[in-house]
Amino acid sequence: MNRLALLLFALLAAAGAHAQDAAQGAGERTRIAQERSRVEAEFAARQKACYGKFAVNDCIEEANAVRREALADLRRQEIALNDQERRRRAAERQRELEDKAAEQSRRQAQPRAPAARDRTPAPAGKPRGEPAAPEPARAKAEARPPRAAKERELPDVEENLRRDQERQAQARERREKVERRNAEKPQKAAPLPVPP
Repeated sequence: MNRLALLLFALLAAAGAHAQDAAQGAGERTRIAQERSRVEAEFAARQKACYGKFAVNDCIEEANAVRREALADLRRQEIALNDQERRRRAAERQRELEDKAAEQSRRQAQPRAPAARDRTPAPAGKPRGEPAAPEPARAKAEARPPRAAKERELPDVEENLRRDQERQAQARERREKVERRNAEKPQKAAPLPVPP
């Protein structure tokens, strides 16, 4: 009982930490998205201001450089956040696997109780451990005549060979018909001359 309570407590603590990490991660992702939209808005404003200047291309290139730098910093933050989330999930998965392995080894260490069917007395003429067939099913099985050996064998080989030969003859006829039709068609154009 104590092990179960301890395992339950550990799971609840992990779930609480997971919820806190998830909330913190969601907040960070929201902040990054807001910062990204702010950078894009600033870039649009700078780009618009550049069209009023004489050196438009230089101004736009400078605005692009500022934008790239800000977005690269945000991307680094996002990658770090993703990496942290990935590590947290991997650690959680590892804990789950360890808990599962511990539970499995605990189950294997416990002595097994004999199976229920082994405790019941065996019917007459049946070995212990083999379940008895219900009476109606046994009667049906005994009433059925045994199948003939030919029915249990593979389908008739001669019939399969005959069908295969028919299919091959049909394919040969179709191929010959297509070849005759192609031979009767006139050549549409002469081949191109070879360049000098």
